[in-house]
Amino acid sequence: MDIILEAMALPVSNFLGMLLYAVIFMLLAGLIVSLVLKLIPNRLPYEVKSVIVFIAIMISLFICWQIIIKPGLNLMN
Repeated sequence: MDIILEAMALPVSNFLGMLLYAVIFMLLAGLIVSLVLKLIPNRLPYEVKSVIVFIAIMISLFICWQIIIKPGLNLMN
């Protein structure tokens, strides 16, 4: 358990921590997208639904970039 806690210390500087955070963020992104799809009314056109899902995915990727990837890149400098 100590290995997992050490690997997940921010900023992440090892492969195990990146893998664990990637799995967590994929699960959260999937949850966000499924909630968005469930809350979108059926009467909206397909294009509008696609744009809403795209925005939800981009927000998830942006959060992942800000929390995990950007601090890890700063460690390499």
